[in-house]
Amino acid sequence: MLPWGHAGFGYLLYSALVRARTGRPPTGPPVLGLVLGTQFPDLVDKPAAWTFDVLASGRSLGHSVFTFAILMGVLWAVFDTPRRRALVAAFGVGYGSHLVGDALAPVVQGESENLGYLLWPLLPGPTDHNTSFLEFFLSLQWTPFMLFGFAVAFASVVVWMFDGMPGVTDLFALVSSADAVDSADDR
Repeated sequence: MLPWGHAGFGYLLYSALVRARTGRPPTGPPVLGLVLGTQFPDLVDKPAAWTFDVLASGRSLGHSVFTFAILMGVLWAVFDTPRRRALVAAFGVGYGSHLVGDALAPVVQGESENLGYLLWPLLPGPTDHNTSFLEFFLSLQWTPFMLFGFAVAFASVVVWMFDGMPGVTDLFALVSSADAVDSADDR
């Protein structure tokens, strides 16, 4: 799944979970944590493998359920207030949805042998360390799963707008408060 598909899949899942739990749409700051979580495995693995040649695969360390479990345990222990835990939970939903999103194609195509990265380092991931970001995006082909990712991304934008575009208003408030501080400093 590509970045927009991961973000969309994660948002649809998170919105449904929040609505089921609270009866309301998601709020801003946790949505920002969610979006970071949906991208986190690729932010770790792709540069480490493709740019720095530290990992053998763009699906290994960050895509491992072991890394997911350890990181979530550490974050849960460190961020112990309800507000911070809401951010951690949203990040975890995003991270988990990324792992599920990447596993969909191999599962549907009956290629479970391509899921070894989920148990890295016990099982090897694919070896794609010679790929570059440009090479990756230039070699993309229109597949049913790519179209599915675009459809999921589109559906998530519709749901996100229906939910009141959480995250955007918080970013604007953050920028406005920073501008107010700058204006006060200029006096």
